[in-house]
Amino acid sequence: MRSKFSVLGHPVHPALVAIPIGLLVWTLVSDIVYVASGTDHMWYDIAFWTGIAAIGTALVAALPGFGDYFTVALNSEARDMATAHMVLNLGTVVLFFVAMMLMLDDGATSGGRLGFTVVLHVLGVGLASLSGWLGGEMVFRHNIGMVPDDADLERAEQRQHEFRPQAGRVSR
Repeated sequence: MRSKFSVLGHPVHPALVAIPIGLLVWTLVSDIVYVASGTDHMWYDIAFWTGIAAIGTALVAALPGFGDYFTVALNSEARDMATAHMVLNLGTVVLFFVAMMLMLDDGATSGGRLGFTVVLHVLGVGLASLSGWLGGEMVFRHNIGMVPDDADLERAEQRQHEFRPQAGRVSR
């Protein structure tokens, strides 16, 4: 089913997510290098600023993602998967935000705060990985956000993926 948030027919959300994903991973890599280097402060700063950039770009990528969620995914058989995808992404942003707050003013350069910050980044990257897998499932298995080959195929996909409440399930 076609994304309502696209440029020249190309969905915007998948085009934007590569940036925060790369920044999330690079933040964790910078943490690891900082710890392994005997605390070369440059890597702490890189992890701090990359984490902030990851949060900001994730929120930018979330805007068309929210649009697709409310206009396409909620009306499909993949609605629960889309909700999980959104919750995991928001959880990732929260974990990175907490880590950023701990890192402010060199607050996590050593000791337990440093360890906790690294754990938060590991968990955030893990959540983002799971969320990315769910995003791929929605695109490749459920055709959410795909550009259909023709109008007839698009109508067939809409009928196929139309959400139908199951017996005994509360409709939303």
